[in-house]
Amino acid sequence: MAEFRVTARESATRLESRSGAGVRAVRTADGQAAYLKVTPAALGAQAVTAARRELRFYQDLAPIAPVRTPELLTCADTRDGVALLLAAAGEPRDAASWTAGRWAQLGRELACLHSMPLPTGPDWHRPDALRQALVDPDLAGINAFWAATLPELAALISRRVELADQIEALPSVFTHGDCHPGNIVHAAGSLVFCDWQAAGVGRPGSDLAFLSVRAAPAGVTVPPALLDAYLDGRPGERHALRRALVAEELAILVFLWPPYAAFNSSSGIARVRRRGRDLAGQWFDPPSPH
Repeated sequence: MAEFRVTARESATRLESRSGAGVRAVRTADGQAAYLKVTPAALGAQAVTAARRELRFYQDLAPIAPVRTPELLTCADTRDGVALLLAAAGEPRDAASWTAGRWAQLGRELACLHSMPLPTGPDWHRPDALRQALVDPDLAGINAFWAATLPELAALISRRVELADQIEALPSVFTHGDCHPGNIVHAAGSLVFCDWQAAGVGRPGSDLAFLSVRAAPAGVTVPPALLDAYLDGRPGERHALRRALVAEELAILVFLWPPYAAFNSSSGIARVRRRGRDLAGQWFDPPSPH
């Protein structure tokens, strides 16, 4: 804070960083509202690598990205860690308050993001937690959470290669990597995408399905308007995309979500279990493409 000449300010915005990075509302020397995001080296190599990926994004890709992002005011990258000073870009809104029109706007903007040219270089090919979980699942944790409420669990585990193939059916795109309403702020009718630590080349379904994953505990269902707008902006085969999204969301809930149950209420957990059962039904008995 001393090096960047910023002072703390009060903010009604709930600051969240599951990476462990510290995020603090600050004000610059000239009075501009900003956020200071600090990832200390003490968090480990993986956290610092993610912070450097986000810094590269703001320096190299944000100027050409087809979506709005916060302005990078200054930064520091040393052996002690990574610090970003980002201009305040808007305010987040709870997913339950999003209108169908705002979801459609998000669909159009994700279509633009997924249509941008892929960046070159191996640095943008990030680790894929879902792919790893399908190869080497935590069977004890998965069974402890799902066995009593998901009749298809054994079949899902035994057919996880098929599930992975379905997830990978669509061509790779540049993804945000942590796409949910908490990372998208609203400013004068525009959407601004924040928190690019997980950005990189990946599956389009990873951004689209994760919106539903994060909304499920609150009982929010992402409306069809999002997918309709996405396909308007990035035409494709609707049935193939919907099938890939069902597989992606189902795989995340079954193979990755159980450790996060502890951070949710009993009602939130119940909603996730209902969503998992519904998705399993769709995957094993898919609707007709017509």
